[in-house]
Amino acid sequence: MTSAALNSVSAVVDHVFERYPQVARRAGRHDFDARLPAVLPDALHDVDRLLTAVRAQLDILPEHADPEVRADLGTAMRVLTDERFRIAELGRPHRGPELWLAEADVHGYLRGDYAPLDERVGALSRHLAGLPDFLAAAQETFGGALPAGERISGVENARARAASVPNLAAQLVAAHPEVAGDSLLRLADAARLAFLGFADAVAATRPTRAVHGPERLAAYLEAAEGIDIPVEELLAEAEAEVRHLAARLDALAARLGVSCREEAYGLMSARLPAGSVVTTLSGIIERLREFWAEQDVVTLTDRYGLDIRPARDAATSAAVVFDHAGALEPEPQPHVLHVPEPRDPAALRDYLNEPMLEIIAVHEAVPGHYLHHEATPRQAGLIRRCVPWFPGTTEGWAHYAEELAIERGLAEGRPLVEVAALRHALEAATRLLVFLSVHSGRRKFGEAAAEAATLCAWSPERAGREVLAVVAHPAGAMYTLGKLHIRRWREWAGVSDSAAELKSFHDRLLRCGSAPLSAVRRYHLDGRLVPAASTTTT
Repeated sequence: MTSAALNSVSAVVDHVFERYPQVARRAGRHDFDARLPAVLPDALHDVDRLLTAVRAQLDILPEHADPEVRADLGTAMRVLTDERFRIAELGRPHRGPELWLAEADVHGYLRGDYAPLDERVGALSRHLAGLPDFLAAAQETFGGALPAGERISGVENARARAASVPNLAAQLVAAHPEVAGDSLLRLADAARLAFLGFADAVAATRPTRAVHGPERLAAYLEAAEGIDIPVEELLAEAEAEVRHLAARLDALAARLGVSCREEAYGLMSARLPAGSVVTTLSGIIERLREFWAEQDVVTLTDRYGLDIRPARDAATSAAVVFDHAGALEPEPQPHVLHVPEPRDPAALRDYLNEPMLEIIAVHEAVPGHYLHHEATPRQAGLIRRCVPWFPGTTEGWAHYAEELAIERGLAEGRPLVEVAALRHALEAATRLLVFLSVHSGRRKFGEAAAEAATLCAWSPERAGREVLAVVAHPAGAMYTLGKLHIRRWREWAGVSDSAAELKSFHDRLLRCGSAPLSAVRRYHLDGRLVPAASTTTT
């Protein structure tokens, strides 16, 4: 990589770390421990200055330039254009509640032994001490109104943190009184009150619709992921995907001898884990390693390892969450899969039954998020290893992996596993359809919620929340959007069903790391054009 290109990408990484210290900590930069960002409006001129430098380097790249250089520059550009869209197009120089709350997360200090416990507890204490002032300042940035979906998630997230932080402190004091005492409990209680105040401030705002319109929607997709396909074409593709998945589910239900897909879901709900969810999921992942090794359609790696642990806080966590190892950790740490053990039997029946756990394991572990992070090589630039900015690629790959698993026979002789995969796919495709249709003006909120309830067998209350959530937070729409792009690339490349061709295609995509869809597409093409790429790092 030329020094000018290296400098322009490094400047963007520095910008992200300074403005979002939690991203730096997750990457393994512990000089950012206990650091909270300044609650100031993000300056457009800072973004434009960096964007000008990155675009200048892209403009002078020759056609056969090092693919690693082009991928790093393309990724840096999309980080900045995404930021610019929020600041300039949406008129939101301040972040929403979820991004502020992300900076308030303190669980990472106890994730692994990257430093002696007393040092990590010290950083945790300093972080907690700064939260009341930080959250008080952040809640002053809302301006009296927030998108309705942001209000709901902001209130719930803040209240969950108000419960989880004191629990974390109490458990730490009980387990390690020699390094954690009453002072930590007092700091945690002050943070609890600050989170509750933040939740109240979010709840006091006026809910807004915050719909883009077709032109701004197209601008967002281009800014965030480099997607230049017309919105109408994307919408038609989403509608076709929803119809296709619903038809497959209905046909599968008929083969199972039930009258509708809701009854097929009921068959899954009867297949409860025999033991704990952690134990069941661990066994499934080991079987999946054997399955994918036999299929040989993607290279399996295991540099950092995967720990499967109970959820950080059983009282507030109900989802399986993948936590990637930081590429910059001084002492290599494992990836971690946090798994809930729900007290509510309905959660086990509906979303943690054995067939659903099989698909969760594919998505979160092998060959989904875990393998994606494992496969990104050390020569990939830091921006593609340390800045998890692009759900179109990361969630798109993990969701594509679910489809690939069924294609390669994972559900052979086990039709309920296919029901689980199709159910998850239909729900994800419905979220994409809602996102595109509401923002483009094709559907009103109520119409979209009614349609989603019918398609996914959701209650009216859940359907309404899902619509508000995906309109406000596009990440939920990116599972299917990314999957459809990967599927399209595979077709364009003429990849056959042979294991060798699939392996070459998949390995190339994974090597690009966390990058926008446009950069991953170009990286794949560059890999076909350039036989041997440089291994220069950033």
